[in-house]
Amino acid sequence: MKTRIALVATLVAVASFPLSAQQPAPGDQSNSPAQQSPSGAEPAASPETSAATVQMSPVNGELVSKLDSKTAKTGDSVVVQTKTSVKTADGTEIPKGSKLVGHVLGVQASGQGENSQVVLQFDHLELKGGQNVPVRSQIQSITPQGGAASTSESPASSPSSPSMSGANGASRGSGAPQGTSGDSAAASAASGAPAPGTVVARTGNIAIRTTSIPGVLLANNAPGLQDPRMAQASSILLGAKQDIHLDGGTEMVVAVATAGAGTQ
Repeated sequence: MKTRIALVATLVAVASFPLSAQQPAPGDQSNSPAQQSPSGAEPAASPETSAATVQMSPVNGELVSKLDSKTAKTGDSVVVQTKTSVKTADGTEIPKGSKLVGHVLGVQASGQGENSQVVLQFDHLELKGGQNVPVRSQIQSITPQGGAASTSESPASSPSSPSMSGANGASRGSGAPQGTSGDSAAASAASGAPAPGTVVARTGNIAIRTTSIPGVLLANNAPGLQDPRMAQASSILLGAKQDIHLDGGTEMVVAVATAGAGTQ
């Protein structure tokens, strides 16, 4: 019963998140949270999709430094170092040890038991040898250090193009996704909580999913759709009635495509 009450409270908290209506400029170093729609109202979301499709490639990596909604500031650098070698759909080689570099677009701390959020954008890769490659990206999963992240926890729909599809682009809808780690799924089932990757709420064209870190959720464009609040963001991390704290070494799967891929 306690587990069910906690889950209901979490869903209510998540559904009421006033997600970013307009992202601040990357150069803004203020510590103000991402701008929000007044009174929590959602801006009109366009259901249009793009004629161009881009195949996103999942990249396994880990955070180089901790990320905390209590101390993060707009403009802070966020780096994920790749743990495996990957080749993107256009043939770009991403060697193991490359760095996926981004920054905080907006942040809102929890305060006293309130919801928190961190808006992230990963916009380029630093390959070994010093080459920089602009990319589009979307976080697919977040797992504690040493956990088993799944490359299929979330469909790869890039925030910078209304329709991104490919190997991971098919919608699975609500429910536990294929590829979720057995340990995480078993633990979730035992506690009565939804499995990592489960869609627990929607707001406009944004789908909100659970992660393997309790209380931390992930907001992305729903498959094939583009919400204006995600126009510049790779993903939005949400903390239900708590602050978001990710230690250095936290594992992430980030879907990427080179910035020019799929353009006409």
